[in-house]
Amino acid sequence: MAQLWQRLSVGASKRFSLAVAMMVVVGMLVLYYVKKRAHLVCSQESSWDAAPSLRWKWLNEKSSNHVPYFLNKWNANRTTPSPPNVKTSKKIDELGFSPLTYAQQLRFFLEPGGNFSVGDILRIVISAKDQQGNVTTNIGDYFRASIFNLKTKCGAVGIITDQQNGTYTATFRLLWAGEVSIKVQLVHPRQAVDVIERTVREHPVDKIMFVKRYLIGKVKIDTKCNANPTVFNNTAPVCNYYSDPHAGARWYCEKAANISCNTSGYHGRLSTIASVKLMKNGEEKLFGRGMYGMKKAISGSPSKISVAQGLDPLANRPRCMPGLPTPKISGFYENGVWNSLVCRNRHFSNQSEWRTCLRGKTLHFMGDSTIRQWYEHFVKILNLTDSTLTDAVHQTGPLLARDTVNNITVKDRSHGPPLRCAWTRTFHLQYVANAIDKIEGGPNDVVGFTLWAHFTSYAVDIYRERMEAIRAAIQRLHQRSPETLVVIKSANTRMGNELIAGDWLAHQLDLLMREIFEGINVVLVDAWEMTTAQQWHADTIHPASDIIIQELEYLCSFICPI
Repeated sequence: MAQLWQRLSVGASKRFSLAVAMMVVVGMLVLYYVKKRAHLVCSQESSWDAAPSLRWKWLNEKSSNHVPYFLNKWNANRTTPSPPNVKTSKKIDELGFSPLTYAQQLRFFLEPGGNFSVGDILRIVISAKDQQGNVTTNIGDYFRASIFNLKTKCGAVGIITDQQNGTYTATFRLLWAGEVSIKVQLVHPRQAVDVIERTVREHPVDKIMFVKRYLIGKVKIDTKCNANPTVFNNTAPVCNYYSDPHAGARWYCEKAANISCNTSGYHGRLSTIASVKLMKNGEEKLFGRGMYGMKKAISGSPSKISVAQGLDPLANRPRCMPGLPTPKISGFYENGVWNSLVCRNRHFSNQSEWRTCLRGKTLHFMGDSTIRQWYEHFVKILNLTDSTLTDAVHQTGPLLARDTVNNITVKDRSHGPPLRCAWTRTFHLQYVANAIDKIEGGPNDVVGFTLWAHFTSYAVDIYRERMEAIRAAIQRLHQRSPETLVVIKSANTRMGNELIAGDWLAHQLDLLMREIFEGINVVLVDAWEMTTAQQWHADTIHPASDIIIQELEYLCSFICPI
């Protein structure tokens, strides 16, 4: 019996040892698999940041809306924005995203309680939750925020910050006493921004096609033109017709048979809104044809607050002069009048005051139609004599108006192509850098320009090259005449096809413009802020007359400072 028990004990011991050994082996295999899997996941996630081919950008610019796709529900449940040359496998509308539903889920709120006075900082938090209370906020949405009072025509902008954690904050400076309403607009959800960015990558120059027209007797001969000749899709000869490295410009046209490249003609564009199909994969159904900005006001609590008297926001402002820094909140409206927080800005009550300020001055305006509005309003305010040059059209100029008694001259001309306009003689078109180089300058000269509205359909490098050439021209102007006042009018808010000419594209160019001209001794008229702050007019490419007058009063604050 003892021997049997001994044999059983030895057998059990061996079986136990074998079981332990097998468990150790299995455990090691499991551990190896877990580590291998973790390494694979980490490698895949880090490759999004490490591999240049996967760093998708808004062309050559780092996107301010870059979104790690795994950070929230909406981003996890939608097609990840594709790097160049990578195809998405699913349509956006198949993934259950609805822009309207998302806008309805968004809310803003501020902490309850507290008293507010002029000079205080107000912060609100923006987020979205579904019916189950799950956070559904995108990272990379495009918002606009403002505070206002329609009865007294008060208004100011708020600064939106994406906290990258499912919330946004909007920061306001309280600048007037009384009732203050809070407004936050979802201009675009992240998914719409993805579509816009994709169309820029895929169609950097061919969203709109331009034309050079020759008139041979009664015969019209049209040739395609654009910033890159490869978009013509043919093997016909090409004229490097209007390229000018000195001006930062590239412009090519198909060569017409038996017509020299140097022959002048007329500049125009093809009648179609877009020369290529831009939307795909159900995007048109999801965002609408042309994808106009939502600009959907989101709900919040409280939507109004009461503000008591406090510190005077206009106290201790410096005299207006070039080179002053422009804060993110640079002014506000009160009774429909713009009050600058940059410097002591002027306000005029009659024509005589305008004339006194501008007596002996020559104003050189150049750019798009939004600065032509400055020309047109000065003609009306000062009752100038408007002279139309031979073969010129009002839309593109060159325009000239004078007050010979007070020696006031105002000029305006369009920038060179790209330019969406009525048929214009090509010899009247001039690049801004070249036009600046022709100005002698002096203490009585004012140079004002803006470029943005006609560049939104192009890759950012086209705009950058043009603006860097203008910056160099301004530096040359200041070298030969340091006293010449140079003024930049920023972009303004607008409505339009967001794939070609909308707010998001315009805002990206405007941010780039500010970066390029940082540190240059120029004046910025911040039309973007002035059109965002007001709530009594709809967004439009050409702001209302009362807004233009506020822009001009601010301009004149530097021409005849107080």
